[in-house]
Amino acid sequence: MSTIPNTNEIKMYFHCRACGEDRPEDQSPQEWARLDVGFTKLGIQIWCWRCEKNVMHIDFQGVKHPANTHVAEVKS
Repeated sequence: MSTIPNTNEIKMYFHCRACGEDRPEDQSPQEWARLDVGFTKLGIQIWCWRCEKNVMHIDFQGVKHPANTHVAEVKS
């Protein structure tokens, strides 16, 4: 079993296509995003809070997946 890191390993961000067209030029897609992410009966859903639309809904098909839920240590 591989180790699942608790550091930011994101290589591609999810964005709402609908409200992305209204993004001000002085804000990055990450700054403009207003996404809710949470578990559903099927799996995980990404929901655009700004325009109240589905961005992505992932169906785990009943399979449990390993996850790391530990908060990364803050380095000062």
